[in-house]
Amino acid sequence: MSLAPAPPVAINTRAAHGASVSRLTALSARVDQLQAQISTSKRVNTPADDPVAFTRAAVLRRAQAADAATARAIDAASARLRTTDITLGSINNLVQRAAELALAGSNATLNADDRAILAGEVAELAASFAGLAETRTADGDALFGGARSPGPAYAPDADGTLQWQGDGTPPAVLAGGALIPGGVTGPEAFGRTTPPTPENPLGTSDLFASFAGLEAALTEPDPTLRAEALARRLTEMQAHASQLADSQALVGARGARLESESDRLASQKLSASSELSRLEDLDMIEAVATLQRLLTVLEAAQASFVRTSSNSLWDQLR
Repeated sequence: MSLAPAPPVAINTRAAHGASVSRLTALSARVDQLQAQISTSKRVNTPADDPVAFTRAAVLRRAQAADAATARAIDAASARLRTTDITLGSINNLVQRAAELALAGSNATLNADDRAILAGEVAELAASFAGLAETRTADGDALFGGARSPGPAYAPDADGTLQWQGDGTPPAVLAGGALIPGGVTGPEAFGRTTPPTPENPLGTSDLFASFAGLEAALTEPDPTLRAEALARRLTEMQAHASQLADSQALVGARGARLESESDRLASQKLSASSELSRLEDLDMIEAVATLQRLLTVLEAAQASFVRTSSNSLWDQLR
């Protein structure tokens, strides 16, 4: 006695059931994906949404983060340079006035009391300069202290002579492939005091020493020594004024380079944001319309699946 073949309707029912389940699962997954996209207003939230766009967006975000860090560093350096420029300008005004006093003190008609008054003004100028030389940045660093900035830029040595306490160069920022210092050091702006040498019998004086020397020259009682000292200090003040102007020009050039780099980063940020928007942003009108359509299709498919599943083999035989 041979066995009868299995009714083909059972196989067909199982296949139809599996196909319906797969279709319902796919529709539900697509609805969930659309709902997630609409809730975030983003077309790409996970790599599964669009692997290529997700990878490109990640690269753009890393670049944006690096650019943002550079922009913050540029802003800090630019602020430091602006403060440096203003401070150097104020110091140069003091030096210009000191040069005028040196020239006035050379007038032979002045008596000791007159020169004492001039010396008193020079002392006030020197005090103002000492205060400006210790200008601090917004972060509390010594503006002219170079890389070593927590302490004072200048401090007296054992002889009472003010010496630069800094080290290295001001904090630099990488812009346009080059490191740009965010300021100038004290010696760059105010010079250095060096001892006499055979090549330079008088040595050199920084601005602190020049102010002190000018005050002493104005109170020198010997006419010949006074004239020589005043001539020397006048020359020094003129040289300091030129050095300060050169430092201001250098600071201005560095500031211009940073401003140019800042503009480039701003333009790059705008371009990256536009590219990210193109990759990730969702067309809300289209997405909502698609979601409504899929919900309608899903509802109809679920209803059909329920009707199909309720029809058993015995229902079909009756």
